[in-house]
Amino acid sequence: MESFQAELRRLLDRQGEIRRAMRQPGGIRITVERELLAIGEQLKKYSASLVAGPQSFAGSTRKQ
Repeated sequence: MESFQAELRRLLDRQGEIRRAMRQPGGIRITVERELLAIGEQLKKYSASLVAGPQSFAGSTRKQ
């Protein structure tokens, strides 16, 4: 679960970093914008896992 949280934090941090850069004069490169879209897709997968519950996490050792 710790690696899940670390990866989620990394994605959210990078998403915020890119969005802040988009608001700056000069904007960002298209490759960075594509990275932002890819991060959004990864975050959708995480949100689907959270809705499904802890049993859906790979490697979850928690018993219910």
